Amino acid sequence: MDLHEIEHKTVSELREMAGKYEDIEGASGLKKEQLLELLCEKLGIDRQTHVPEGIGRRKIKAEIRGLRRKRDEALEKRDGAALAAVRGAIKSQKRRLRRQIAAALRKEAAKPQAVKEAPAS
Repeated sequence: MDLHEIEHKTVSELREMAGKYEDIEGASGLKKEQLLELLCEKLGIDRQTHVPEGIGRRKIKAEIRGLRRKRDEALEKRDGAALAAVRGAIKSQKRRLRRQIAAALRKEAAKPQAVKEAPAS
């Protein structure tokens, strides 16, 4: 089982999974994020919370900021057609950014990870 499969389970399914472990107490009162953390720890799954570098994130965000300025101008001018076009462009840029982040995370997760050895004493 991997992180992707666990994240798409419902809270009740996660609580059921947590119930199989005797050392997890109070699983019925935990929220989904808390359950995910516990189960990932128990199953040895590494949860990545950072965004990968080098995917052009800054460029896309700069484009979004520019589009927001255009949106504000269209609002001031009360230009409905321009406003709709700019809002659509902002939405597509945000989608593009999320797709690139997800693809980079998948690529990073697919990399073979080196096995950590215990330090020699």
